[in-house]
This record gives sequence, structure tokens and C-alpha cells, in this order.
Amino acid sequence: MDNFIEDIKREVIDVNTLEPFFGILTKGFLYHLNNTLTLRGKPIPHTILNTGDDALYLEVKGHDMGLEPQEVSNENFIYNVIPRCIVKPGSITILTDQLSAWSTGQFQVEHQGVLMGLVGDFRRYPIKMSMSLKYYFDSYSDALITAQQIIAREAFVNNFNIIYLGQKIGCSYQLPDSEDVEKMIEFDGLTMESKTKTIEFDFDVESNLPIIIPSTVEASDGYIKETVHGWVKDVTKGDFDKNIKI
Repeated sequence: MDNFIEDIKREVIDVNTLEPFFGILTKGFLYHLNNTLTLRGKPIPHTILNTGDDALYLEVKGHDMGLEPQEVSNENFIYNVIPRCIVKPGSITILTDQLSAWSTGQFQVEHQGVLMGLVGDFRRYPIKMSMSLKYYFDSYSDALITAQQIIAREAFVNNFNIIYLGQKIGCSYQLPDSEDVEKMIEFDGLTMESKTKTIEFDFDVESNLPIIIPSTVEASDGYIKETVHGWVKDVTKGDFDKNIKI
């Protein structure tokens, strides 16, 4: 453990990138939506499509040039589920006017299968992450029912929590101050008319990203917790350090 802490202090290990904060925040946001929005008693699945370079394309195909991607992945499933919502993460903004002061606090990291408690100085960076949501339905009435749910339940501040580095961090989301609901619902009587009805919403997701000063990181059990007869007692080991006098 001592070597691990020294690596953090010397920034060989970046304690601020050990866990994907924005990924955890996004999952928490989608989990909350999946548990609050329903249609005919069933949740509406919210999905983020993964796109990338040729390496990802080949991986999806299983490195077999004779296969199409949907034969290996679940792309056909995603594109055929009705209702569904495709989520597109947008910009990330640091709200510099709301930065917190530096303080000392505890956090946890996992190293070689062991969960370790650490302490260090950190500052919370208030951030805002924009999300665009596009819903797909097979009927006009389903689209209106879902739009009504979103406006009634999600328009104002909604709170949820995530766990990052062992800390419980509060998060919230709401519609922007002025939100226009975009929809694509057309009826022209033609046989080629699109059967899929869509509505689009934007959300602002806000939270606080803890940024830790690596040089201040110590083991949380290395602090003085108790003194007996003027001598320092390390209650984690049950002995006394005769070299330190209070």
C-alpha cells in the first residue's frame, strides 16, 4: 500500500482518472430516466450508440470481413425496439463561478482487488453536461403521452446520486430554461409515409467533480485517533509509538 500511495504522490498513478466520472454520471442519468418514464406500464429503454474508427468496426464484425456488423452486435435489436430513446451526450461546461474551496476528505480506490481508504485535499468542480434525447414511437398518441410525462415529471430539477471513488455525489438534471420540443409527426395520406414518430428533448445534467491534490494523499488509517497517557496510540495496530510525545 505504501508504494501505491507513493506512486500517487509522484503522479505515476493519476488518482483523478482511476474511475470514469462522466461515464458514471451518464449511467446514473439514464438509470434514473429508465425508472421514471414508462409507456403502457413498461419502461422506455434509453441507449447511447457507440461509434468509432475502423478498429471498432472490425471488432464489432469479429474480424471476419464476410460478416455484416448487425450479425454480431445488437444493432438490429436497438433500431427495431419501439418505443426507444437514443441519447447523444453533448458539451461539458465547468461552472467556474461555483468552484468550492479546498478541503480535506476521505475517498476510496481499488488496487489489486483491495479497497483502500485514503484521505487528501480536494476541490469540487461544478460541471454541466448537455444531453440530447430523441424518442421513437409507432403512434402519434404514444409520442404525446411521453411528451406529457417528460414535461410533467422531468421539466423541473430531478435529483439522483452516483458513487465515485467511494464518495456519494449528488447530481441533478432539468430541461434548459427555454426548451422547444422538436417533433417529426407528418400525415400526408401517402403510402410511403414514415410510420415512426419522433420527439426530441434536451437536458442539462449537473454535478460536482472532485479533483484531488496527489501530493496530499495519505492512508486514512495513518492519522492519530487516540492518545493514552500522553503517548500516541495507533489504534489500527494496537501499540504505542514511544518516539512521539504529545
